Amino acid sequence: MSEKSIKVEIAGTLFSLKVAEEDEDNIKDAVELINERIHDFEKNFSVCDKKEVLSMVLLQLVSQLYKKARLSEQELSHLKELFTDVALMLNLHQQAIQRIDNPS
Repeated sequence: MSEKSIKVEIAGTLFSLKVAEEDEDNIKDAVELINERIHDFEKNFSVCDKKEVLSMVLLQLVSQLYKKARLSEQELSHLKELFTDVALMLNLHQQAIQRIDNPS
């Protein structure tokens, strides 16, 4: 895994980062999203302090992340149930075929 030095700007502050090359696009997308949300908060609310704006953006993004994680967990649980049901049906079908092939 190769690292790369990049510079990103968040809320008007420039940061130098070392990131894995495969993560660079994700980091840049995240920075763009953060800056868009900062702009939206500054435009729609009378918040002057960058810390307050960053806190609100952080809260919004993390709450969305948790919501998506919970939904993904529920979907994964549902898929596991479906696979268990399919495995059971395949097992029953295989047993039925064996009874047909080997009548007692």
